[in-house]
Amino acid sequence: MKLYEYEGKLLFSKVGIKIPRGIVTEGNIDWKGKAVVKAQLLEGGRGKRGLVKVTDDVNSTIQEMRKLGINKFLVEEYIPHDREVYLSMILDRDSAEPMLIASPHGGIDIESSGNVKKFIIPIERGPRGYDIIEIEKYLGVKGLSQVIQGLYKIFTEFDAELVEINPLAVTDNGVIALDSKVILEDNALYKHQDFLKEIGREYSPDSYVELDGDIGIIGNGAGLTMATMDMVKLMGGNPADFMDVGGGADRERVRYCVIKVGSNPKVKKILVNIYGGITRCDEVALGIVEAYDVIKKPIFVRLVGTNEEEGWKILKEHGINFYENPIDAVRDALR
Repeated sequence: MKLYEYEGKLLFSKVGIKIPRGIVTEGNIDWKGKAVVKAQLLEGGRGKRGLVKVTDDVNSTIQEMRKLGINKFLVEEYIPHDREVYLSMILDRDSAEPMLIASPHGGIDIESSGNVKKFIIPIERGPRGYDIIEIEKYLGVKGLSQVIQGLYKIFTEFDAELVEINPLAVTDNGVIALDSKVILEDNALYKHQDFLKEIGREYSPDSYVELDGDIGIIGNGAGLTMATMDMVKLMGGNPADFMDVGGGADRERVRYCVIKVGSNPKVKKILVNIYGGITRCDEVALGIVEAYDVIKKPIFVRLVGTNEEEGWKILKEHGINFYENPIDAVRDALR
């Protein structure tokens, strides 16, 4: 999920990265003094297209941009500064570790800058003082500790694919993030529903389709989930949904999916069919148990694969029916 600039800056403020004072608006506002008006679009190159403007007449600038079909704007105080630098954090695919990318030259032409350096920050330790000193020396800027720690925190705790500040303004009062670009991992959005609600977005997994029946269906993988639906139908039942938890689902994802399916008032029983490869059966079992405490509906679980015995033990301890054979699970669910 791509975040709008103002949404990314909200994350920045949560982790202590300084941002300009600003207002999000769809129309005219009461603003006195110099400001920067920025069209809020989920795409880059706004500066080159005239969609970021420094102005003394905010409302006239907004009206000009509205003629181009823009309907949401971020109006911020103008920040005088002498230097701009670039900082971002992504995943280094070779080492599978967070990687901070830095350049002493920020702004709209960063793509053409050859002066870029990469710093690997191992996830088992996070940014240390010596990392920050090395980055500050390279950029020739002091006081970056909060920014670097903040980028790392967003990247790891919010499951980001990219966290970018371009530019980071260097001022007499420290550094200020003048822009944000944040992309969150779609498959991890279920972990961050409080933040999504805060910015007015709703998480709804693409893998969930509600149907007319009363047997909740959950599987891992589209093929296995559809096969489970077919078994239910062939044996005289009626599926209430299609829900694929996906590969490698952890307890939080499983818990979310079971509660989502179980919250449908038409669902009388829930059938879970998991074949664990990269998906660990003990994690699945823990997620089911946590969800069961919430929904209090009968759950029938076919669970085989990685750590299956640990998963069976967890389910047995909580009185949840489990099976090795999916046909047995379907038969009991339809009784």
